[in-house]
Amino acid sequence: MKLVVVNKWTYLYLLLPVVGVIKFLIYDISLFTTNMAYFGYHLFISILISVIGICFFIKFNTRSHWMNPDHPKD
Repeated sequence: MKLVVVNKWTYLYLLLPVVGVIKFLIYDISLFTTNMAYFGYHLFISILISVIGICFFIKFNTRSHWMNPDHPKD
């Protein structure tokens, strides 16, 4: 498996982890003191946003038949 970035626009998927962290810092920290159930739910959403962005970046830039069979060869 080799990570080859062909389309530079796929770097935008790496902004999703940043969005997840910013959402956590701005919104989820305030829920920590008021309601722990909502804090856990929104923390899960922040982590999910970050993981999806990283997975999409890896999927669209990996050269393998299983992950991305239409990826151009180098």
